[in-house]
Amino acid sequence: MASEGFKPVYVLSGSDGFLQDHYRADIISRVVGQADPQTCIANFDGGDDPELAAVMDELRTLPFLAPARVVLVRNADSFISKNRQKLEEYVDNPCETSALVLIVSSFPGNTRLAKAVKKVGEIFNCKLPDASSLQQWLTKASGKRGKKIDPQSASMLEQWIGRNLAAQNAEIEKLCLYIGDRDTITPQDVSDVVTATAGPVAFALTNAITDGDTPGALKALDGTLKIRGAEFQALGTIAWHLRRALQAQQEIAATGKANLKMPYNQKNAFMGMLRRRSLAKLKADMKSLIDADLGMKSGQNPKSALQELVMALCS
Repeated sequence: MASEGFKPVYVLSGSDGFLQDHYRADIISRVVGQADPQTCIANFDGGDDPELAAVMDELRTLPFLAPARVVLVRNADSFISKNRQKLEEYVDNPCETSALVLIVSSFPGNTRLAKAVKKVGEIFNCKLPDASSLQQWLTKASGKRGKKIDPQSASMLEQWIGRNLAAQNAEIEKLCLYIGDRDTITPQDVSDVVTATAGPVAFALTNAITDGDTPGALKALDGTLKIRGAEFQALGTIAWHLRRALQAQQEIAATGKANLKMPYNQKNAFMGMLRRRSLAKLKADMKSLIDADLGMKSGQNPKSALQELVMALCS
């Protein structure tokens, strides 16, 4: 049995450095608490072909000025392959005063070693999430800070920042500070705070719609529809763009000017779109958006629905 508070074996499976660092830090905190890491952590790199005997010696060394020890093997895929049987035997009867941490690119769950680790230890998934899982990750990241993020805001972050979790975590931190006492991150907050870094695709679609460039908008739309589920992300981006335009046109109607928080060159193009599309026209655009959403959810081909919408918005 492992000592209370930690498990004798942990596996970090996947290549995302942010997740690896996150789980590694959490494990070390669980195992050694406030003890000096230099006295209770042994590091090995599987790329250096460490001897199993050296790793086992570290695992069996009694902790000094710490409740327990951590023995960490990075890039451990080849180390596991070379020593699989011995590692299986160790996991069946692990030391109670040490935690073995293996960082690997993959760790198939159907192996005897994986099944043994599941019984006494813990396996962490360090693979980059897909689009739907990323939005769940963003929701959890916001929740840890006492905030919520609506689905459209999460979709915008996915498109603008991509699957770089370190960058996404930094943006969530900024957004949670920015909204202050409010409890939900909105698309407007994302627009105010976040700078797109996922490449030109992030703005290509809305830029083309702003310019009334039908061929450019259709080309940009095609570029976004590369993965499953991307059609609703594209629809969310268009919805955010239309809401921003509608709000600006309403401000113009009420006060004679719009408070646009965007670079000067983008502001000129955006104002040009507002001159072409009246408040009544933008309200009709919103109805077209709703019709496209309902059509996609009731069986219409998503790409065709979006193409029709984009052409209507550029006309």
